[in-house]
Amino acid sequence: MVSNNKRHTMKSIKNKDMIHPSSRKAQQVMRVVLRKDRLEHRQKVRTNNSFSISERILWFRHAVPEDVKTLTREEQHALIEEYLARYNEEYESLVALHRPGKVRPKAAREDMLAAFIAKERQEYASGFELPDFSSPKNVVILREWDGDLNSLNRIKMIRLNDPSYVAKMTPSAPAPKVEESSAMQE
Repeated sequence: MVSNNKRHTMKSIKNKDMIHPSSRKAQQVMRVVLRKDRLEHRQKVRTNNSFSISERILWFRHAVPEDVKTLTREEQHALIEEYLARYNEEYESLVALHRPGKVRPKAAREDMLAAFIAKERQEYASGFELPDFSSPKNVVILREWDGDLNSLNRIKMIRLNDPSYVAKMTPSAPAPKVEESSAMQE
């Protein structure tokens, strides 16, 4: 099917009430409806992503003391660990509600927290995005940020991987060669 470059809208299509289901006009209307749905879905995903990123940035902004100008990589990793542990207390209290020996289904909140914690841990293993606290200029911009979603792109973000996960995934050094003894050569 060849499509042209025109972006039709429902308003521009005439006589859309009386069309044959398999006509070209019906296909045109279907394309308009599908495009509208696709654009709405993308906008919804983009908005949700912006809210979660802004929430994360605000958490990190309030977690770093005002007198700190920059952070080292180790301090940033410690801050990420603190961020990842923010729901652990609530999760453990929900797990503690289970009585030993009694089969009780998990609470919906418990399942949601477990999935959320696992997702964030996986994100940290593959690359966790956070504001760059190693740049003093970026820290100043972050402190001045008022929470506006439109000014998110002013804040420089970096991606850090979990060092323990990276250490597990890198192959270890090759084993040293064992020299043959003189008895073996005979």
